[in-house]
Amino acid sequence: MRWLKLAFLFLTAPVFGQQLGFALEQINARAIIDEGLTGKGVKIGIIDGGFLRADKSQSLSHFFENKNIGGYKDYLDSEADPFSGSAHLDDIHGTEVWELIGGFNKQKQVQYGLATGATYYLARTDHGGYERRREEEFAIEAMEWMAKEGVRIINISLGYNFGFNDKRENYQREQMDGMSTILTKAVDRIAEEYNILFVVAAGNDGNHRWQIVSSPGDAKRALTVGATKFKVWDGMKYSSKGPEWLDYVKPEISCYSSLGTSFSAPIITGLAACLLEKDPSLTREKLKELIIQSGNLMTPNNHIGYGVPNTEITLEKLENAKIPSDHERTAKKNFTLELPKSSIYITVYHKIDWKVLKKEILRTDKTKIKIKQRESAESSTVIWEGGSLEVVWE
Repeated sequence: MRWLKLAFLFLTAPVFGQQLGFALEQINARAIIDEGLTGKGVKIGIIDGGFLRADKSQSLSHFFENKNIGGYKDYLDSEADPFSGSAHLDDIHGTEVWELIGGFNKQKQVQYGLATGATYYLARTDHGGYERRREEEFAIEAMEWMAKEGVRIINISLGYNFGFNDKRENYQREQMDGMSTILTKAVDRIAEEYNILFVVAAGNDGNHRWQIVSSPGDAKRALTVGATKFKVWDGMKYSSKGPEWLDYVKPEISCYSSLGTSFSAPIITGLAACLLEKDPSLTREKLKELIIQSGNLMTPNNHIGYGVPNTEITLEKLENAKIPSDHERTAKKNFTLELPKSSIYITVYHKIDWKVLKKEILRTDKTKIKIKQRESAESSTVIWEGGSLEVVWE
């Protein structure tokens, strides 16, 4: 199952004469770029539905010119041209994901992804015309192949839940438990055995009856990525949430994407590759931890995890710097939030531990806003344009 296909790739913001994609701007990618990090020497795998016209993409031309494609396998048709397919079947999805991991358009001077110097291993495992369990088996075969090739990071912007052609193959929500599906178990096993960081899209069922992440987004060892808005960094309605029955947070991190977590995950994949270039000794656990710790939220929730990473903070933490924080307050029943300027849109996540009890949207033009404890919440995360605060209820 491929996440929603979007046309947001070319949304950009100007940065010192060069343009960055909005998601890169949001994660403060300039800090990575200024360090000269490009993911050079790092092998990245992309498991997806197809790479239609990737060889014609101006944003990917540098990979072809520099021979930075380590290998390609098509598990659906071994004799097919790697960059052929059908737009109708969404075979361009993998191309778009690749552009957001390491794309750079030299003619337009627009950068879409951070890992412009990495080496890529590509696998087509998913067919846009049908949904079968066999596609999960193809993905596992691709993971094993990439692992043996020395790939250190694998991006999976695919997910499987209820959309199978044979309804008997559909999963149940309670099976998103980190232990039930073959793909989730394979991600955890291969991550452990080969020291690979899997970056997985959370899914787009947040406002659907399914609501929660799909397999393999429930894998404990994966870094699962949700989607946020651009100005106020709360979750997109469509972004899938973490199941309440897990004893760990999903998703762990989030970043901007206008309509699909397929295109949030590759932004984080590019970041991970650049961190691994800077310190090749990083284990997958440490790499995951660095990214999570740079999120803008002190405490996580099962809608957006630890929020949006800041690459400057990630680099500082890589140098073992301690980052001071003053984003927590205590209160009884009510708390008055004072802002330097009015913020029309404020989001409050009322939680027990990391599980959201209620998401509240406040619309106001005031600079002093009263936040009330809701239900039996132990804490509430308050998010507004340019900031966030954790309120702990006494």
